[in-house]
Amino acid sequence: MISNSNAIISKGMIFAGCSFTWGQGLYYYSNLSTLKEPLPDHYDSSLVTSSHIEYMKTIRYPRLVAEHFNTFEYVHPKNGGSNHSAVAWWDDCFNNKQREAWREGHIVPKIDYREISHLTFQITQWQRNNFIIEHKGERHDIPYHAACQEPYDKIFAEWLVEKGLNLDTWTEKYIQNGIDEIKTFLQTCEKNGIKTFLFTWPHEYLKYIEADSWLLDRLITFEYKERKYRSIEEMVSFTFRHGPLYNPELTIKWDETNFATTPKDHHPSKLCHAVMAQNIIKRIEENK
Repeated sequence: MISNSNAIISKGMIFAGCSFTWGQGLYYYSNLSTLKEPLPDHYDSSLVTSSHIEYMKTIRYPRLVAEHFNTFEYVHPKNGGSNHSAVAWWDDCFNNKQREAWREGHIVPKIDYREISHLTFQITQWQRNNFIIEHKGERHDIPYHAACQEPYDKIFAEWLVEKGLNLDTWTEKYIQNGIDEIKTFLQTCEKNGIKTFLFTWPHEYLKYIEADSWLLDRLITFEYKERKYRSIEEMVSFTFRHGPLYNPELTIKWDETNFATTPKDHHPSKLCHAVMAQNIIKRIEENK
């Protein structure tokens, strides 16, 4: 095949992240008669139909960004996930791996680095990354949040003592290791010609990002109502609620403009996805 000399090269975009990127809850805006709510702040895949998902895809921020640049986008087909699982999934895509752990009914797409122009990585909660505890002859591969609950809390405490580790010091290193894994992945993408950016949902990641000039140079921040925010958590005010930065309309649960009775879902609203898209588009265009 030989294209015209002035033909436009159409490369796609990748958006890596968790439920915030996948678009949990956006299907409620479809007003389809088949919508059913799970328990408050839960996700039940059996209640979400293919039509719900197809509608959700049309209004989530990855579609809005890709549409602006007249191209296509890749998003992880499954809701949720950790930073580690996001890195592993996209690494599998680039290296044509079909690891059993990532199948779960989804075929890992085969993607060539040369087919992608930009990759935006949305950082999720650090407590989701797994780590390994080997204690009393048993091996436990668990996330941090599970290690602090029964039945692992006692095992975790004993393991820390056995290893002579301080919880605060170990946690700092655990978070840093997660950030380093993301950075290594993004650097690999850049070495293969893909421009990378990142933004964070949890506000507490900022001290790690700001201490790393390479990551800080790629950090996307947000502007909304003439205010600037460094994280999604700060902008939607999960932990800053009812303070001067409170923006209830950016969360589905408090989006009273679109719902007479709001769905009990704390994920970003339709408006929030539009705001995220606007700021990502601005950052990409500024970087051209």
